Amino acid sequence: MHSDKELSYLTKSLLHHPSPYIIYELDGSIAWANLAANYIFNLSGLDEISVIKIDDQVKNNFGDLESIALYYDTPIEISLREINFLMRTRVHMIPVDESKGIMLIELLCSSRSGLDALRKAIDCIEHKRIELAYQKQVDLETNEVTGIEALLRLQDGEGGYLPNDEIIPQIEGESLFSLVVLESLVQLEKFFAIKDEIGFKDATLYLNVSAHTIMHPDFCSIFTDFVDKHNLSPNQFGLEVTETAELSDISIASKSLSLLKAKGIKIALDDFGAGYASLKYVRDLPIDVVKLDKHFTFNVSDPSTARLISFVSEVCEDLDLEMIGEGIETEEDKKMMLDLGCKIGQGYLMHRPDFLDSFQVKET
Repeated sequence: MHSDKELSYLTKSLLHHPSPYIIYELDGSIAWANLAANYIFNLSGLDEISVIKIDDQVKNNFGDLESIALYYDTPIEISLREINFLMRTRVHMIPVDESKGIMLIELLCSSRSGLDALRKAIDCIEHKRIELAYQKQVDLETNEVTGIEALLRLQDGEGGYLPNDEIIPQIEGESLFSLVVLESLVQLEKFFAIKDEIGFKDATLYLNVSAHTIMHPDFCSIFTDFVDKHNLSPNQFGLEVTETAELSDISIASKSLSLLKAKGIKIALDDFGAGYASLKYVRDLPIDVVKLDKHFTFNVSDPSTARLISFVSEVCEDLDLEMIGEGIETEEDKKMMLDLGCKIGQGYLMHRPDFLDSFQVKET
């Protein structure tokens, strides 16, 4: 750590700042971290964290007096104990004198809930607390299993599970989320290993992803590599794309989905009718399946809701798309959805989500 009065004042003023800050040395080591940085990385010592990749343009201005008030918004690659990942940062150039300087790295995170989500996600990744539960999708007329949805479960370390809606939206746009996806695919491999044996040879096994995920080129290659690695036939593997924010560029999303479809990956638009998922996505994106949000099923007895379900069913039939109704919990729900043209359903009436062990026992 530098002993200069200016540096001492700087670190003191930032110690309790809500944004995570670290001070980076040219050798890649971290000389200092404030309370927020220590919190999200759960550091017991600064030797547990280092910067292993940073833009050369930033390095070249290290310690230059011309860099006063200069900063760069750039991703950096961090090594944290046993895992590596990229994080969005703002790197501030801080000249200490004419011969030396420091880089003050601010980890960009918009809220305290975002910091909590990052910390919990890192903890789940490091301690192998990522699991998948599975729920069947069923032909409502024949009871044949047409698909199986893999549902992400993040253990809290105390015997319970973290709420996905509090964690995933906060981290899905981060490179760190790729580690969650990779571990999910490791878990998915275990299901594929027994899928045919337990009678689901023709069923599509779906993994939930966000629109943020499929728009990122690195994530697309993760899924296509998975298909190649396991030599999967078309429609054996699928992705359910959930909208947590409106797509900023539908053309990019369409291109990404087309690449995935070319590999035989089946694409479902999840939670249709909720949030941002709308008819323009059905029209403009190369999807195979529309999954109707469960709130439509919950209100299927309402005449206005029933008309909407019937309309979506007609659109899907005209466009040669499958339609899946979520949230079917009673025989009455099932009958009404069938009457409105929805032939495939998912919900507690047919099957409650199960982990692989119990799933395997029940099917065998």
